[in-house]
Amino acid sequence: MITRRRTLVPRDQAASAFSSALLRLCEDTGAHAAALVDPEGETVDYAGALDPFDIKVTAAEWRLVLARLAETGVPQWANTHEMFIRAQSCSYALVGLDAGYAIVLQLVRHCASLSTRALGEAVLDISREAGLRVPDHFTALERWRRVAVRSAKGDPKRPRWVWHGGAWREVTVLGLYRDRDFQRRDLGFRAQLANGAEFFLVREPLGHWYADGVAELDPMLGG
Repeated sequence: MITRRRTLVPRDQAASAFSSALLRLCEDTGAHAAALVDPEGETVDYAGALDPFDIKVTAAEWRLVLARLAETGVPQWANTHEMFIRAQSCSYALVGLDAGYAIVLQLVRHCASLSTRALGEAVLDISREAGLRVPDHFTALERWRRVAVRSAKGDPKRPRWVWHGGAWREVTVLGLYRDRDFQRRDLGFRAQLANGAEFFLVREPLGHWYADGVAELDPMLGG
Protein backbone atom coordinates (compact mmCIF):
# COMPACT_ATOMS: atom_id res chain seq x y z
CA MET A 1 0.00 0.00 0.00
CA ILE A 2 2.83 2.43 0.78
CA THR A 3 4.54 1.81 -2.56
CA ARG A 4 1.31 2.11 -4.52
CA ARG A 5 0.37 5.39 -2.85
CA ARG A 6 3.77 6.92 -3.57
CA THR A 7 3.86 5.94 -7.23
CA LEU A 8 0.37 7.45 -7.83
CA VAL A 9 1.31 10.96 -6.71
CA PRO A 10 1.06 13.16 -9.86
CA ARG A 11 4.42 14.54 -10.99
CA ASP A 12 5.02 18.05 -12.30
CA GLN A 13 8.16 17.05 -14.24
CA ALA A 14 9.35 14.05 -16.18
CA ALA A 15 11.13 11.34 -14.26
CA SER A 16 14.90 11.35 -14.64
CA ALA A 17 17.63 8.75 -14.25
CA PHE A 18 17.60 9.52 -10.49
CA SER A 19 13.90 8.79 -9.93
CA SER A 20 14.21 5.07 -9.26
CA ALA A 21 17.01 5.54 -6.71
CA LEU A 22 15.03 8.20 -4.85
CA LEU A 23 11.83 6.15 -4.85
CA ARG A 24 13.70 3.08 -3.64
CA LEU A 25 15.24 5.19 -0.87
CA CYS A 26 11.75 6.22 0.27
CA GLU A 27 10.52 2.64 0.21
CA ASP A 28 13.56 1.26 2.02
CA THR A 29 13.54 3.87 4.80
CA GLY A 30 9.84 4.69 5.16
CA ALA A 31 10.51 8.32 4.20
CA HIS A 32 7.58 10.46 3.05
CA ALA A 33 9.67 12.03 0.30
CA ALA A 34 13.22 12.36 -1.01
CA ALA A 35 14.74 14.95 -3.32
CA LEU A 36 18.04 15.47 -5.07
CA VAL A 37 18.84 19.19 -4.91
CA ASP A 38 21.61 21.17 -6.61
CA PRO A 39 23.90 23.80 -5.00
CA GLU A 40 21.42 26.57 -5.86
CA GLY A 41 18.53 24.86 -4.08
CA GLU A 42 16.80 23.69 -7.28
CA THR A 43 15.33 20.19 -7.16
CA VAL A 44 16.86 17.95 -9.81
CA ASP A 45 14.39 15.14 -9.15
CA TYR A 46 12.21 13.80 -6.36
CA ALA A 47 10.06 10.88 -5.22
CA GLY A 48 7.55 10.20 -2.49
CA ALA A 49 4.00 10.71 -1.31
CA LEU A 50 4.05 14.51 -0.87
CA ASP A 51 2.91 17.18 -3.29
CA PRO A 52 5.78 18.04 -5.67
CA PHE A 53 5.66 21.72 -4.70
CA ASP A 54 6.01 20.85 -1.01
CA ILE A 55 8.89 18.49 -1.74
CA LYS A 56 10.76 21.15 -3.72
CA VAL A 57 10.23 23.91 -1.16
CA THR A 58 11.36 21.63 1.65
CA ALA A 59 14.46 20.58 -0.29
CA ALA A 60 15.39 24.17 -1.12
CA GLU A 61 15.02 25.36 2.47
CA TRP A 62 17.12 22.59 3.99
CA ARG A 63 19.76 22.91 1.26
CA LEU A 64 20.04 26.57 2.33
CA VAL A 65 20.61 25.45 5.93
CA LEU A 66 23.40 23.14 4.79
CA ALA A 67 24.96 26.01 2.85
CA ARG A 68 24.85 28.30 5.87
CA LEU A 69 26.57 25.68 8.00
CA ALA A 70 29.36 25.43 5.42
CA GLU A 71 29.90 29.21 5.67
CA THR A 72 30.34 29.28 9.43
CA GLY A 73 33.72 29.59 11.09
CA VAL A 74 33.05 26.62 13.35
CA PRO A 75 34.90 23.59 11.92
CA GLN A 76 32.47 21.07 13.37
CA TRP A 77 29.61 22.84 11.59
CA ALA A 78 31.37 23.81 8.38
CA ASN A 79 32.29 20.19 7.70
CA THR A 80 28.75 18.91 8.23
CA HIS A 81 27.82 16.34 5.58
CA GLU A 82 24.87 14.68 7.29
CA MET A 83 22.20 16.09 9.58
CA PHE A 84 18.93 14.96 11.19
CA ILE A 85 16.23 17.33 12.44
CA ARG A 86 13.30 16.27 14.60
CA ALA A 87 10.38 18.70 14.30
CA GLN A 88 6.94 18.61 15.86
CA SER A 89 5.12 16.88 13.02
CA CYS A 90 7.93 15.11 11.14
CA SER A 91 11.68 14.71 10.87
CA TYR A 92 14.18 15.59 8.16
CA ALA A 93 17.53 14.26 6.96
CA LEU A 94 20.14 16.12 4.91
CA VAL A 95 22.96 14.28 3.17
CA GLY A 96 25.65 16.25 1.39
CA LEU A 97 27.06 14.95 -1.90
CA ASP A 98 29.93 16.03 -4.11
CA ALA A 99 29.96 19.43 -5.87
CA GLY A 100 27.35 20.94 -3.55
CA TYR A 101 24.52 18.55 -4.35
CA ALA A 102 22.47 17.02 -1.53
CA ILE A 103 19.72 14.55 -0.77
CA VAL A 104 16.91 15.86 1.44
CA LEU A 105 14.38 13.51 3.01
CA GLN A 106 11.19 14.16 4.93
CA LEU A 107 10.79 11.36 7.47
CA VAL A 108 8.11 10.12 9.82
CA ARG A 109 7.64 11.84 13.15
CA HIS A 110 10.33 11.22 15.82
CA CYS A 111 12.65 9.50 13.33
CA ALA A 112 16.31 10.28 14.07
CA SER A 113 18.18 7.76 11.95
CA LEU A 114 18.11 5.97 8.60
CA SER A 115 19.24 2.66 7.24
CA THR A 116 22.88 3.29 6.40
CA ARG A 117 22.75 0.54 3.78
CA ALA A 118 19.71 2.03 2.00
CA LEU A 119 21.22 5.49 2.16
CA GLY A 120 24.58 4.23 0.95
CA GLU A 121 22.99 2.44 -2.00
CA ALA A 122 21.13 5.61 -3.02
CA VAL A 123 24.20 7.83 -2.64
CA LEU A 124 26.33 5.44 -4.71
CA ASP A 125 23.74 5.09 -7.48
CA ILE A 126 23.00 8.81 -7.69
CA SER A 127 26.64 9.88 -7.51
CA ARG A 128 27.67 7.52 -10.27
CA GLU A 129 24.73 8.43 -12.48
CA ALA A 130 25.53 12.14 -12.05
CA GLY A 131 29.27 11.68 -12.49
CA LEU A 132 29.95 12.87 -8.94
CA ARG A 133 32.67 11.64 -6.63
CA VAL A 134 31.30 9.22 -4.04
CA PRO A 135 31.79 10.79 -0.58
CA ASP A 136 34.52 9.02 1.38
CA HIS A 137 32.23 8.14 4.26
CA PHE A 138 29.97 6.17 1.90
CA THR A 139 32.55 4.12 0.01
CA ALA A 140 32.65 1.46 2.74
CA LEU A 141 28.92 0.83 2.18
CA GLU A 142 29.46 -0.14 -1.44
CA ARG A 143 29.56 -3.80 -0.47
CA TRP A 144 25.91 -3.79 0.65
CA ARG A 145 23.15 -4.22 -1.95
CA ARG A 146 19.42 -4.76 -1.48
CA VAL A 147 18.30 -8.30 -2.35
CA ALA A 148 15.06 -10.26 -2.40
CA VAL A 149 14.79 -12.96 0.25
CA ARG A 150 12.11 -15.47 1.18
CA SER A 151 12.09 -16.49 4.81
CA ALA A 152 11.76 -19.88 6.40
CA LYS A 153 8.21 -21.01 7.10
CA GLY A 154 7.14 -19.83 10.53
CA ASP A 155 10.25 -17.70 10.97
CA PRO A 156 10.15 -14.45 8.97
CA LYS A 157 13.56 -13.41 10.28
CA ARG A 158 15.47 -16.45 8.98
CA PRO A 159 16.43 -16.57 5.26
CA ARG A 160 15.60 -19.67 3.24
CA TRP A 161 15.76 -18.56 -0.42
CA VAL A 162 17.44 -15.67 -2.23
CA TRP A 163 16.68 -14.40 -5.73
CA HIS A 164 19.75 -15.21 -7.84
CA GLY A 165 20.28 -15.70 -11.54
CA GLY A 166 16.60 -15.23 -12.37
CA ALA A 167 15.33 -17.82 -9.89
CA TRP A 168 14.89 -18.46 -6.19
CA ARG A 169 17.92 -20.31 -4.81
CA GLU A 170 17.89 -22.12 -1.49
CA VAL A 171 20.42 -20.91 1.04
CA THR A 172 21.91 -22.62 4.06
CA VAL A 173 22.48 -20.55 7.18
CA LEU A 174 25.99 -21.20 8.49
CA GLY A 175 25.70 -18.99 11.54
CA LEU A 176 24.90 -15.56 12.89
CA TYR A 177 26.91 -12.52 11.86
CA ARG A 178 27.39 -9.10 13.39
CA ASP A 179 29.66 -6.20 12.45
CA ARG A 180 30.49 -2.78 13.90
CA ASP A 181 28.34 -1.06 11.27
CA PHE A 182 25.21 -2.81 12.53
CA GLN A 183 22.39 -0.68 13.86
CA ARG A 184 20.03 -1.64 16.64
CA ARG A 185 17.76 -4.57 15.70
CA ASP A 186 19.75 -5.52 12.57
CA LEU A 187 19.93 -9.29 12.24
CA GLY A 188 22.84 -10.81 10.31
CA PHE A 189 23.58 -14.27 8.90
CA ARG A 190 26.42 -15.96 7.11
CA ALA A 191 24.79 -17.93 4.30
CA GLN A 192 25.79 -20.33 1.56
CA LEU A 193 24.32 -21.21 -1.82
CA ALA A 194 24.18 -24.75 -3.16
CA ASN A 195 27.23 -24.04 -5.34
CA GLY A 196 29.28 -23.30 -2.20
CA ALA A 197 29.37 -19.50 -2.56
CA GLU A 198 29.26 -17.83 0.86
CA PHE A 199 28.03 -14.33 1.64
CA PHE A 200 26.47 -12.23 4.40
CA LEU A 201 22.78 -11.36 4.69
CA VAL A 202 21.32 -8.70 6.96
CA ARG A 203 17.66 -8.19 7.75
CA GLU A 204 16.81 -4.65 8.80
CA PRO A 205 13.92 -3.71 11.14
CA LEU A 206 11.61 -2.74 8.24
CA GLY A 207 11.99 -6.23 6.82
CA HIS A 208 14.39 -5.38 3.98
CA TRP A 209 17.37 -7.61 3.24
CA TYR A 210 20.88 -6.61 2.16
CA ALA A 211 23.75 -8.80 0.98
CA ASP A 212 27.49 -8.37 1.34
CA GLY A 213 29.22 -10.24 -1.46
CA VAL A 214 26.71 -9.33 -4.15
CA ALA A 215 29.52 -9.00 -6.74
CA GLU A 216 30.20 -12.71 -6.44
CA LEU A 217 26.50 -13.48 -6.66
CA ASP A 218 25.63 -11.45 -9.80
CA PRO A 219 23.09 -11.28 -11.19
CA MET A 220 21.08 -10.90 -7.98
CA LEU A 221 17.78 -9.13 -8.57
CA GLY A 222 15.19 -7.55 -6.30
CA GLY A 223 11.76 -9.11 -6.14
